[in-house]
Amino acid sequence: MTYRISSPLLSSSQNCPPLLVSLVFPAFDGWPCVLEGETCTVTAPSPQTPVDLGPLVKVELVPSE
Repeated sequence: MTYRISSPLLSSSQNCPPLLVSLVFPAFDGWPCVLEGETCTVTAPSPQTPVDLGPLVKVELVPSE
């Protein structure tokens, strides 16, 4: 399952911040992450329920192709 985390807080990062990813997904265990601008794409091994961190952090499921 692939998820997209979007936040203006990511624009100053050089990679997906593990702390942010682990706050969004408490089961995070070093899954593959790619940062592009203000968007971090995270690939989890199984379906996850993201934690709502408020309006500055948007999480959405990326449809599989």
